[in-house]
Amino acid sequence: MKAVWPVVFLGLSAANFALADSTGSREGLAWLDKMAGASNHLNYSGTFVYQHRGSSETSRIAHFVNPAGGVFERLEALDGPVREVIRSNDQVTCYLPSSKTVLIEQRNARLLPALLPESLAGITESYVVRIGRRDRVAGHECQVVALEPADDLRYGRQFCLEIRSGLPLRVRTVNDKNEAVESFAFTQLRIGGSFDRDKVKSKYAAKSRHWRVDRSALNVTEKAVETGWVVNNRPAGFRKLMEINRSIAGRTGPVAQIVFSDGLAAISVFIEPLPKERPAETTLTHQGAVNIYTRSYADRMVTVLGEAPAATVMQIANSLELRSSAAAK
Repeated sequence: MKAVWPVVFLGLSAANFALADSTGSREGLAWLDKMAGASNHLNYSGTFVYQHRGSSETSRIAHFVNPAGGVFERLEALDGPVREVIRSNDQVTCYLPSSKTVLIEQRNARLLPALLPESLAGITESYVVRIGRRDRVAGHECQVVALEPADDLRYGRQFCLEIRSGLPLRVRTVNDKNEAVESFAFTQLRIGGSFDRDKVKSKYAAKSRHWRVDRSALNVTEKAVETGWVVNNRPAGFRKLMEINRSIAGRTGPVAQIVFSDGLAAISVFIEPLPKERPAETTLTHQGAVNIYTRSYADRMVTVLGEAPAATVMQIANSLELRSSAAAK
């Protein structure tokens, strides 16, 4: 559960948004659908700033779609510890020069986050979609679209989407007080251009031949199962997406994972045997908009994390139980 790069967002004041109506909702969903597919066919490069909880990070990104097939990205931190992340289709390699370490992961994820799922079904059950005015970001005109939560169980999102492509130029994740918990914005951006493999090559690939290579994230097997665990007080609007057992190298036993989503926010539940050194009864931490809550349950350790308010992840964790039949087994 280690993040290669933080999820990032930025946006505009809520005062910019018009009153919602059915026409505005349909138009807003059309914009969000356009955003969801932007990175599947778009080439772009630029610099963006990620802000969360009083800190900020500046990074440079290059994203190309090869006409012959494949998606390639390079992400480089411009301040703080030196980091470089290279994506080649669904393989992600992170270079950490300070520790002379290379982390390799296999995953289907974009390095520039904040894009919606391919399907927007169910979004309007938990969020009100509002269309705002047009604005400019990094020299590009963009359309403001907001997703306002129907309750305090989820965060709101405020997007500014590039007019032609739908690429998110600014995104902001806000709490129930309209305070930003996480934000993202391009400060310089070039959209278009032909595929250039040199721009997505690592500057550390040759230097790292004698570095430590960590492939532990690749040594994971997954199997869809009924784990026997159930959430008795599931937050409204969240549906179960998957339920699996994960076998991870170095763990004493399989890790059960259950994923819930309301169509935008995703929350993962992990259940595993307690480690030899028993942790604190409960802990609550966060990384940007992601809240992480851990508690012990009998001889298991339960970890719930997701881009949702702390009360939401805690509600799921505290209402998780093992079905009586599974417990007996």
